[in-house]
Amino acid sequence: MVMDMLGPSLWDVWNSSSQAMSAEMVACIAVESLSILEKMHSRGYVHGDVKPENFLCQPATPQEKKLFHVDLGLATKWRDSSSGQHVDYDQRPDMFRGTVRYASVHAHLGRTASRRDDLESLAYTLIFLHKGRLPWQGYQGDNKSFLGCKKKMGQP
Repeated sequence: MVMDMLGPSLWDVWNSSSQAMSAEMVACIAVESLSILEKMHSRGYVHGDVKPENFLCQPATPQEKKLFHVDLGLATKWRDSSSGQHVDYDQRPDMFRGTVRYASVHAHLGRTASRRDDLESLAYTLIFLHKGRLPWQGYQGDNKSFLGCKKKMGQP
């Protein structure tokens, strides 16, 4: 097995940059991370756990950094490899998968992960990197996932 040596995660970079990134830096991260997700989705997979800790940096040139998306432990297929058809989308509540802070509303409801959920989680990730926190951070206790989901859906 061969593995590349990769640098710090976006979480590490955020943490060492006064816990807020400039709009320009977040825009560059958005372009690169959307490209990564587009490639993964075009190959028929959904990541399922998009968050700053799962994007690692590697210097490409002194002026440019390259991102890599890691931790495919929750990745699932959205397209059948043989037929090319979309797999059945199960909307029945199952169990939560992912990271509460960045999870999509559908993930909180225990539904099958989809490309839409990766994009929603990426949006939360980018907001977090720029603003330094998300509106639902700080909920405590057994029902913090439920309260976070309600906040994400715009309910009081």
